[in-house]
Amino acid sequence: MRSVLRFVTWRLSLASPAVDFYSVCIVCAEASPTVHSAKEKDGPEEWTIQHTAKNPSHRAFRAYQVSAWRTEPDDTVGPTLTS
Repeated sequence: MRSVLRFVTWRLSLASPAVDFYSVCIVCAEASPTVHSAKEKDGPEEWTIQHTAKNPSHRAFRAYQVSAWRTEPDDTVGPTLTS
């Protein structure tokens, strides 16, 4: 029987260059549409203003910028030990 043992260094990278932008009302938890550009028309900034216009007491929001990450083993590091 043969086995391969080694320490692996992991690498963190972006899974996609796309970033999602959205906001959530802290009062009622309603969320804006998700867009891929912060300056997109009808994006989270515009939605927060419209939401407050419809609900004058809703004045607190969380803004989110979300990106996807991926981990991969870095095969260029570490010796391979066999037994």
